[in-house]
Amino acid sequence: MSLLVPASLTEETTDPRIKTYKAGQVARAASIFRVDEIVIYKTPERDDSKFISTVLRYAETPQYLRKEIFPMQDALRHIGVIPPLRTPSHTVTEEEEYREGIVTKVGTDGNAWVDVGSDSPALLRGAQVRKGQRVTVRIYSRRPLTVELVKRSDVPHYWGYDVRIANTLHDALETDGLRIATSRMGQPLTCEKLSEIQSKVRDKVSVAFGSPSKGLEQLLHDEGHKLEDHSDCVVNSIPGQGTATVRTEEAIYITLGLLNLIR
Repeated sequence: MSLLVPASLTEETTDPRIKTYKAGQVARAASIFRVDEIVIYKTPERDDSKFISTVLRYAETPQYLRKEIFPMQDALRHIGVIPPLRTPSHTVTEEEEYREGIVTKVGTDGNAWVDVGSDSPALLRGAQVRKGQRVTVRIYSRRPLTVELVKRSDVPHYWGYDVRIANTLHDALETDGLRIATSRMGQPLTCEKLSEIQSKVRDKVSVAFGSPSKGLEQLLHDEGHKLEDHSDCVVNSIPGQGTATVRTEEAIYITLGLLNLIR
């Protein structure tokens, strides 16, 4: 599943601590509901795409790799306010077969060494990697500690999300699979609607959310497009809401929670 969120997610505040917390809530929701990709689409109101991307990528990175991958920077000044994800990729135990790692050394013989959170680097034989590259590996020998490269899709359980930035909402919606748009004007996400959506799912599913100040309809209209031309269904996951507004991160939790029933 892909999650489409606006670069203006943080437009309601200038407080960097609150901005960090809001992005952290998206990371947490994405991990709880096993999102594979978060797409941040740029908006004219505010472009916080780089900031949001940095926070999301930092949250998804296992703790033992963060210092190597993320230098000190303003975007991470308040990173302590985000909740830990505690996904399987963050777990380091003797029993864990798969690990995230970073290449620390590449030898002239084609072998490399990878930091996988153990006391000593793991040997990676004959792989085309570069120093500083993040990799997903499988441990197939512990004495000596030896690993092989694998794809994320090869890991038999949820292994985190990727993050990318799209220039426009239109670009983000130009994707294969089922495209679900969220809107107060959409059809209520009832049991019947969930069953209908489930019948349409073939492979990839993308779920798009509007910005704090503009819905998807208005955002696409401003780009010269129509929502009905770039979505397969438009749903309202909070019909009869009791508040004047629902924050984007709140809508994400509610919508993904309901869609989780049919996954």
